[in-house]
Amino acid sequence: MSVMKKILSQFIRTSYRVLRARVLQQLIPQSRVAFPAQKKPVIEVIGFFQSISGIGESARLCAQQLAADGYPVKCTSVESFFRKPAEMEWNWANTIHDDQVQCRIYHLNPPMLPTVILQMGIKKFKQTYNIGYWAWELELIPTEWIKATRYMNAIFTPSEFTTNVIQCYTKAPVLTVTHPVVAGQATANKRAALGIPEDAFLIANIFSFGSAMERKNPVALVNAFKQVFKETDNAHLVLKANAGDESPEKKQLLELIAGHSKIHLIDQQWSRADILGLIQCASVYASLHRSEGFGLTIAEAMLLGTPTLVTAWSGNMDFNTEENSFLIPFTQVPVNSPHPEFKGLTNAQWAEANSDEAATILKAIYTHPELIAQKKVCCAQQMQACINNHKYQHALDKLTVLETGNNESLKTPEPIRL
Repeated sequence: MSVMKKILSQFIRTSYRVLRARVLQQLIPQSRVAFPAQKKPVIEVIGFFQSISGIGESARLCAQQLAADGYPVKCTSVESFFRKPAEMEWNWANTIHDDQVQCRIYHLNPPMLPTVILQMGIKKFKQTYNIGYWAWELELIPTEWIKATRYMNAIFTPSEFTTNVIQCYTKAPVLTVTHPVVAGQATANKRAALGIPEDAFLIANIFSFGSAMERKNPVALVNAFKQVFKETDNAHLVLKANAGDESPEKKQLLELIAGHSKIHLIDQQWSRADILGLIQCASVYASLHRSEGFGLTIAEAMLLGTPTLVTAWSGNMDFNTEENSFLIPFTQVPVNSPHPEFKGLTNAQWAEANSDEAATILKAIYTHPELIAQKKVCCAQQMQACINNHKYQHALDKLTVLETGNNESLKTPEPIRL
């Protein structure tokens, strides 16, 4: 792409963000439809069902859990609304007609909502009770998110951390629904495919450059690894990434790992089975993230019985404990990221994991494998308990109680904090 095309493309994207935040968000009215009184209302789940991403996986998991619990479910995939190609197949028997849908769950964060709602039609939006499923990672939310609280009848989030944040901005119900993560089928012999010995100490980390590399913070993990492991040690670090292309962030990471043959950066799209295969064959799954709305790959690792080493802050602390994980202490620091989603949050903070402490723990579990075995005993069971305690069905049942005879909940909420 030429320099002029890049400048024009950036200008168009920036202009659209401004239009969306200042105008399009204001065009969406709140539905006045009450929450369905029947036990199992008909639900349409809207999201990126054909995308290999965390937000896509959250929509798929939602539909599957609702259907398993007896709800009639329709799935609507929105890739075409964003001119985004399908990355995977999603087969769902959609036998429900639009006029049968009583409740919609949008697995889309607020910046994505106007594009979808306006193309689907305001009339259709006003005919159902509408729930936003939002994942957020900081203790402040952007202005555009505040505007979106105005037209959602209720908001579900994947963690108590996110729930507590969003509750500060709205009088609408905000309830925690843990991602209904499942272990899934993992590709076998993934170590052999990667050329990593079966007896090696293997640390795995998965992230997307598109999700703000500063937030996922693989740099801290690389520094911790380099601090304690030499080329002669039987230890490997695999950084499984995607969406790196020719970004400055990828270039920075490649420069950091240059000269260390046992740190592997793999920037490719993998199937879910391949990703789970990497997680399952790892000795430990590590995430020195600065913030997480939930921590999907951390949860997947625990369900697969792979112990986790994680920053002890944000959404993952719903299920990471000293008993089942290696918790890394942190200090809070100002958010420093060029990513557009953090623009304007001048007072926001996130966590800076103590990489020296992470290095010390990595060395300890490399030397004493029995420390890993202790975590393996309970990590899957405790992760599953967290999922079972915060299901979609529980949140929907609670909405029935909150909304029955409560007409105040249907009024347009006023933001509590700006």
